[in-house]
Amino acid sequence: MKILMLGWEFPPKISGGLGVASKSLAEAMAGKGHQVTFLLPKKNKSQVSSGVKLVDASTLKPDVDLWKEKKVYSENLSETSIGSLLMPYLAPELFAKTKTVTKTVLEPTEESELLERIELTGTYEANLSAEILKYAMLAVQVAKKSKPDVVHAHDWITFRAAVLIKKTLGLPIILHTHSTEHDRNGIYAQQHVVDEEQSGFDSANLIIAVSQKLKYTIVGAYGIDSSKIQVVPNILDIKASTSKNKSPKHIAFVGRLTHQKSPSIFIDIARDLCSKGYEYNFSVIGDGYLRNDLEHRVATSNFSDRIRFDGFLDRNELLKRFSTIDLLVIPSASEPFGLVALEAILKGIPVAAARGIGLGEFIPSIPQVERWDHYSYVKLVERLMTDTPYREDVVKSCQKEAERLTQEKSTALLESIYQQALEA
Repeated sequence: MKILMLGWEFPPKISGGLGVASKSLAEAMAGKGHQVTFLLPKKNKSQVSSGVKLVDASTLKPDVDLWKEKKVYSENLSETSIGSLLMPYLAPELFAKTKTVTKTVLEPTEESELLERIELTGTYEANLSAEILKYAMLAVQVAKKSKPDVVHAHDWITFRAAVLIKKTLGLPIILHTHSTEHDRNGIYAQQHVVDEEQSGFDSANLIIAVSQKLKYTIVGAYGIDSSKIQVVPNILDIKASTSKNKSPKHIAFVGRLTHQKSPSIFIDIARDLCSKGYEYNFSVIGDGYLRNDLEHRVATSNFSDRIRFDGFLDRNELLKRFSTIDLLVIPSASEPFGLVALEAILKGIPVAAARGIGLGEFIPSIPQVERWDHYSYVKLVERLMTDTPYREDVVKSCQKEAERLTQEKSTALLESIYQQALEA
């Protein structure tokens, strides 16, 4: 089967779990013998794949004429033919002929002019809306040339491209949702992003959600029929291992520094553990709009020497850092899946999560507490750091349950979904 995947991220250039999950699924499908093309807005030399064809949209020559508006103009031409010496004595109207000449002209549109003006960067900067539109138009060109059987788009930023391909070429589209705007920003959800998601969900042949939790959000917040949505858990190409550290000292938070991920709860937990006399070290790994406020709060505290802000780490750096981490805290307000939690578990690191993490549907042994119950959260972290038998039992149980998340199962689900889309 020929599959065109649309995605904004591909490791090692990522901003979170989206790119990691997209790559894992793309390469797993390629490993099953499918022809997978992955269209990126802009590709750099570090982004490589052994089985997936990566296409850099920023290097494509835009087919500007494809997006110009066709206008038809007609005009009537009269001609008179006088063919003998006698004819001039008769009225010329008797010999007049009228014919209609039709001209088709391609006139520039806003879209065709945008194609020539906008540069694709593949970032999430201020010009994002224009980049999304240009990427969508170039995606149609790629689909028109490559003739895929199905189009598989990852998250809202590529939904417009998928919808445009369906409208233009009639190809079936599957929209893979890793999180919604309501998950990412809650009551501060940006309406234009919600509108992009709504348009995509309405147009999709089928929708993939990474958890039942996310499926319920799509049904409830966007009014989509549940029969249109199927759950496919994320997968990783990491083999399970066990941490050898018998004296845990290092607790970490990994994620965007946004309200969704709730890093302030992690700071509160660190403060209380320090006040209890524990000599733990804490790392905040990630970046986001809350970073300055969090750094200021820590800098003016009496435990500033115990917390380090590492900023964003790419996946290779993060996997190396896991060898020094003894506990991962995930206090997110909304976590549709929690790919970093799965990475930690496979590395033998226990996870203390806020209740409702999507990964908990597949790995129920993950210890969870209500994020607002500060006392219980501190007690859970404390127990995971001090109670060795409990800690080892949690790691063992979680890794055993994680074994069920296999490439074979996820690719079989994807193949079934593709087939349903083709038969619809």
